[in-house]
Amino acid sequence: MSKRQFAHFVPPTSEMVEKCAARVGVQLDGEDARLLPDWIGDAMAALEKLEDVEESSVPLEFTHRDPGMMPRVGEDPHNAFVRFCDVRGAGEGSLKGKRLAVKDCIAVAGVPQSEGGGRRPYFVPTEDAVVIERALRAGATIVGKTNMEDMAVGSGEGSYFGAARNPLDPSVSTGGSSSGSAAAVASGMVDMALGVDQAGSIRIPAAWCGLVGMKATHGLVPSYGLTYMDHTLDHIGPITTNVEDNAQLLEVIAGEDWRDPQWLRGEPRASEYLSARESGLERTRVGFIRESVSPELVEAEVLAAFRRSLQGMSDAGAIVQEVSVPLWPLSLPIFSAVVAHGLYGMWISNGLGFGHLGRVDVDAVAASARRSTTFSHHLPPRVLVRLILAQYLNEVEWGVPLAKAHNLRLRLRCEIDTLFTDVDLLVTPTAPTVAFPLLEGMGERADRMTRGGTELLNTCPLDLSGHPALSVPCGVGRGGLPVGIQIIGPRFGELAVYGLGFALEEELAQR
Repeated sequence: MSKRQFAHFVPPTSEMVEKCAARVGVQLDGEDARLLPDWIGDAMAALEKLEDVEESSVPLEFTHRDPGMMPRVGEDPHNAFVRFCDVRGAGEGSLKGKRLAVKDCIAVAGVPQSEGGGRRPYFVPTEDAVVIERALRAGATIVGKTNMEDMAVGSGEGSYFGAARNPLDPSVSTGGSSSGSAAAVASGMVDMALGVDQAGSIRIPAAWCGLVGMKATHGLVPSYGLTYMDHTLDHIGPITTNVEDNAQLLEVIAGEDWRDPQWLRGEPRASEYLSARESGLERTRVGFIRESVSPELVEAEVLAAFRRSLQGMSDAGAIVQEVSVPLWPLSLPIFSAVVAHGLYGMWISNGLGFGHLGRVDVDAVAASARRSTTFSHHLPPRVLVRLILAQYLNEVEWGVPLAKAHNLRLRLRCEIDTLFTDVDLLVTPTAPTVAFPLLEGMGERADRMTRGGTELLNTCPLDLSGHPALSVPCGVGRGGLPVGIQIIGPRFGELAVYGLGFALEEELAQR
C-alpha cells in the first residue's frame, strides 16, 4: 500500500490560533498571541515528516464482495435492511451456510456504511471489522447491512431510513438501536445478526422481538471496525433465534486482537460456550436484583412472566434469592453523564476517541470529520442533547458532575462484583415493559428521543459495569408481546450465563 497523501499543513495565522484557543477555553495574553503561530508552525513542520512514512495495511482475506443495493419495494417488508449485499467467507467452518446480517455501524470492506443517517457521502471501508473477519473465516455469508438508529442513539424510531418494524407486530417498536438486526432475525430473512450495545441496544431489541441477545464482558469481543460511541461502553454481540446459535456466534467473534481499542486488564479469551448445554441448574445460586423489579417501574405482565421464570429455575434445582444493588436506580443518570462525556470526546476527535492503544482506520477518521463538518445541523436530538450537555457541564460546572458520575460508575461495578461471592448468577427483566407502539409524528418521536430512556433501566447498568448479560425470551406480556429475562454473570462468566440461558429456553419450550 502506498503512503497516504494529505494536503500540506497550512501555516497558522494569528486569527486561526485565537479561534482555536477560544474553542478550547484558553485565554491568550499579548505575548502568547504573538509567539504561538510560530510555535505551532514549528510543531506542524515536524508532523509533516509523517507523510513520508508508509502506513501498514490489513489485507482482506476474502475478496468475493458484491456491495449490492438498497432494498427495492416489497423486498424488505419490515424495513430491516439499509442495503443487501453478498460478501462470502470460507467454504468451511462452524458458520458455514449461515446468513449473517450486520448492523450498519460495523465495517464491511467495500460496502457503503450509513450509520443510520443521511450524511453523505457514505464512508466505504477498505478494511473489515475484526468480528467480520472472524465470521467470514468461520464460513458465514454477509447478506446485508441493517437499519439502525441514526448514530446508534434512540429507541427504535430515529433512523433516517424510517423505523424498522417488529415482525411480531409491525405497529410496535423493535427497540433500539440495533433495530434492523433484530427485525432481520425475527422475520427469518437471516439466520443471525450482529448488533452493538452501549446501553441495551442488543438486549432490548432481542427481548422485544422474542430473540436471544448477548452483550458479553466488555473487551471480550474486539470492537475494531466499529463506529465508536465510547471505548468503555462499546460492545458488539450476537442476536439470534436461539441460545445455541448465539453461543456459536460468540465463540467465533470473541477473543483478543491487537487492533482492539478497548482497554482491560488481562487478555480475553473465547471459551467453548456451546458446552454450557450440559451444565444444568442443580444448586446454582441465582439472585434476582430487588431494584430491577419495582412495581412502579415494571409492568405487571412483565413481572408475572419474570416470576414464573424464577419459579422454573427453583423447580429445576436452582437456589433463588433476592439481592440488592443500591446504585441500580441511579444507573440511568450515571449513564447519561458517562455517555455524554464519551460521545463528546468522540465528536471533537472525529471518531478517534482518547485513552486507547488500538489501531486507527485513518480513512474512517477523515470521513467522520468531513461529515460532521458538513452536516452538524442534522444530528439526532439525543446526540445534540448529550454533546451540548457535556460542553455545558465542562464550562459551567467545571466538569464536576461528569467526574462524580465516573466514580459512581466504579462503585456500581463494585456493588455488582460483590454479589458474586454469594450467588453464581444474577437475573432481572430485560426491559421493564413490552415493546411500545411506534410513534408516527416527528414531534412525538423527537420528544421520546430526548426525554425517553426508561426502557434502559435494567440494561444500561451492565454497560457501565462491563458484566456479561444475555437476554432470553421468558414468556409474553401485554398484548401477547414477548418478555425477556436478563441473565448476568461475573466478568468473563459467559459460560455460566449460557448455561442458565439453555435451561430457561428448555423450560419455556415445555410450558
